[in-house]
This record gives sequence, structure tokens and C-alpha cells, in this order.
Amino acid sequence: MNIQRIRDLREDSDYTQEYIAKLLNENQRTYSRYENGEHAIPLTILSFLAGIQKNHISESTLICFFLYTTFSKE
Repeated sequence: MNIQRIRDLREDSDYTQEYIAKLLNENQRTYSRYENGEHAIPLTILSFLAGIQKNHISESTLICFFLYTTFSKE
């Protein structure tokens, strides 16, 4: 799974981390940690990111990404 894709989508849309973090009601540092793979990205945030990026992400893809980011550090 490539977490870099989350950052690429944001940058392709010319959004800053600060802007996305504000939309998510998170601070920029937390959002940065999501992009860097330091924190698992909650499904609700993945779904929201898909919505603001106007991309269709299937439920199974979201679940796989969530599981990967949650358990890949072990």
C-alpha cells in the first residue's frame, strides 16, 4: 500500500496540509503524521479525503488501507 498517494492527491489539488487538517478538524501535525505513515488513518478520515478529492474509493479499498496502516507497524 502506498501512503504517498494521499499526499500526491492533496498536492495535485493544490491543497496544503493546514487546509486539509482544518477541514478534518485536526491539527496540521496530526495530518502530517497520517501522510507520513506515522499514524493509522481512521476510516472516517479516509472516506472524507476521498470525498474532497472527488475520487471514488470502494469500501473494501478503505478497509484494506485502514488495516494496512493500523497493523503494518507490528
